[in-house]
Amino acid sequence: MNEYLFIDQHGDALIVRQEAHETSLSCLQTLVGGLIQIVPSNKIDADVWVNEEGLFFPQFGINLVASYITGRQLVGPAVFTNSNEEGDTISLDKSILNLLKREGLLVDDKVWTPAEVAKEY
Repeated sequence: MNEYLFIDQHGDALIVRQEAHETSLSCLQTLVGGLIQIVPSNKIDADVWVNEEGLFFPQFGINLVASYITGRQLVGPAVFTNSNEEGDTISLDKSILNLLKREGLLVDDKVWTPAEVAKEY
């Protein structure tokens, strides 16, 4: 199953594994807390997904970590993925994750499910 990098608005970084019964859409919507919007990254080769209405939610603050990684101001949780030639959402490339870790991103060792993330974050 696909594995994504989730960064909450406070900078907590987690690996989330899409569950077998889930579509990418439902997984991403669970992780960002609603409708999704893709945001291009100015710095890394990744797709970044955020809540489409995040700017309207006062509980969503600026996500400083995700904003730094992408070179764009983002609010609320952000999910980093890649896509294949057909445009399907796939796991974030391990080389990108390793680069981010080398640059100082602290990623929880546990692999989370979307339901666990929704409950905790």
